Amino acid sequence: MPSLYLVSCRIFEDELVHIFEEEDANSRLIMIENENIEVIKEKLNDVSIEYEVISLNDVPSKLGQTDDFVVVLNILEFALDADPQLLKEKVYRTIEENGELFDGILVFYGLCGNVLGSLEKDFSYLGVPVRILRDIHGNIVDDCICAAFGNREAYVEAMKGENKGEGTYFLTPMQAANWREMLVLAKLAPDPDNTEMMKMVFDYSGYKNVGKVDTGLYYEKEFHEIVDEFATLFDLEKKLFTGCTKIVDENYHSIKKEITNGYSIERVANKD
Repeated sequence: MPSLYLVSCRIFEDELVHIFEEEDANSRLIMIENENIEVIKEKLNDVSIEYEVISLNDVPSKLGQTDDFVVVLNILEFALDADPQLLKEKVYRTIEENGELFDGILVFYGLCGNVLGSLEKDFSYLGVPVRILRDIHGNIVDDCICAAFGNREAYVEAMKGENKGEGTYFLTPMQAANWREMLVLAKLAPDPDNTEMMKMVFDYSGYKNVGKVDTGLYYEKEFHEIVDEFATLFDLEKKLFTGCTKIVDENYHSIKKEITNGYSIERVANKD
């Protein structure tokens, strides 16, 4: 059966667990062993999803050994988000190292500082579908928050807010669970535990609200409490936004359908 390579930022781990939780029994999940998979392993275990962890060097030997649809997941670190050029180099290098082994590649990133906009074109030489997250209108999502809103229009509308000049700092479940690290990476705070300094930073940056983007996923069990605490700590007004997993779901199932259909056609042609 065909194989799909998923290259993803850790910020999408909840969406990934959601996808695998709804997958059928004919799909097989393999994760590349690295320091970024410890938390997602716990979440997969919690919902009884079977998976295998292998080294990057073992990928070639694992493909083609089963009739199942094989998904190989390579999760990259948060820190890349702080440097768009470094992020591009790492994502491109990750695809270049093993991309030719797969029947399709899906990258769980957005534009991320406008450095990944040409990714599909740049890897067209592989001769297989290479996709990056897009909304229903075909727009590459700006970032993980945009993906959580389901489309760019909803995201832009949320950023505008009701009152001009009032910025909103958005928290998805994964953003909330890792907010201290996210603030440091965004260069908003050298010490996010310094509450008084952070209050001044948010005020100086124009943030008046914290936007709680509820995607409906339950893997981060303290999401609601963390957002409440965040709002209290930094004197921000809490605003609730309804998020979704529509973009990641549709992108995943679209490329899966594309490569499985292509694989079936190829098998028929070979028999003839």
